[in-house]
Amino acid sequence: MGCMKNLLSLRSIELTKIADPLPGSIPYDNHRPLNIPGRFDGQMLFDTVIELFPHISRQQWEAWFDSGHILQNGAPVQPGRVVRGGECFQHVFPDTVEPPVSTEIRWVWEDDCVVALAKPSPLPVHPCGRFNRNTLGFFLDQIYGLGALRLVHRLDANTSGLMILAKTTQYATDLRKQFEASIVEKRYLARVMGHPLTESFHCDEPIGRHRFGAGGRTVEESGLPALTNFRVLERYGDGTSLVTAEPKTGRTNQIRIHLWQLGFPIIGDPTYLSEGRTQAKQTLSPDEPVMCLHAASLRFQHPQTLTEMKLCAESPPWAR
Repeated sequence: MGCMKNLLSLRSIELTKIADPLPGSIPYDNHRPLNIPGRFDGQMLFDTVIELFPHISRQQWEAWFDSGHILQNGAPVQPGRVVRGGECFQHVFPDTVEPPVSTEIRWVWEDDCVVALAKPSPLPVHPCGRFNRNTLGFFLDQIYGLGALRLVHRLDANTSGLMILAKTTQYATDLRKQFEASIVEKRYLARVMGHPLTESFHCDEPIGRHRFGAGGRTVEESGLPALTNFRVLERYGDGTSLVTAEPKTGRTNQIRIHLWQLGFPIIGDPTYLSEGRTQAKQTLSPDEPVMCLHAASLRFQHPQTLTEMKLCAESPPWAR
């Protein structure tokens, strides 16, 4: 155990060297992949990107093409180029500076198979939207080597808490199967608006497939089955409550949507607001109040030893 403590301390030192200053805070040319799905085979590139990204205006795409920011093999391509399914282009964003994120990552466990860490908030797990280098995945690639760790599951950028990663494809496959089969026992803490009437309650409303705004989802009658069990830990005088959430399925934004649907939205949630309102906002900035949702513990079977493991992340200040 002493050897592991030394290793975990070393990981924190390595992180400091990488994340101070934040790698995305230094201007760089960001090359983002632009992959062509098979259904667009034989279509012009300009028409393809318009359909792929309907939230981006035609004028913006015209400006990017005119500036030579759409490339293939390092050379600009014309918007009239006929594409083939499976082709890959690059979209260059010059002089990119990414928004700041939290780097308070804490390592919980590491052996030859598994790495467990507590992710802070806000910190995206993988490149998306405005984030590329200021992501957990980028930090870990710098520490362990490109692609050395495999994601097994994800947390929202605004959700803090425990994540496990695997060191080989075989171990990652095993752990993913445990998550998909709902074998993994997941326990979250949430600070919510309102006081639930009962100590224990649940929500089994289906989660829709359709997205709104910045990727949010809501309850839909024809959506995917979902179940979350809740238990009240504390009711506070300010009209808020601390609850545990145990999701039995793994739908996108499941805990946030279920609490919002029940009338107890999570404090600090930028998307699911009070009184049934929503807004198209996702990743918070470090100087904004945090979203009070925290992955507190995971219970799973170790992919090599087959022993049961329960790992915990320290509770954040709002849950203590």
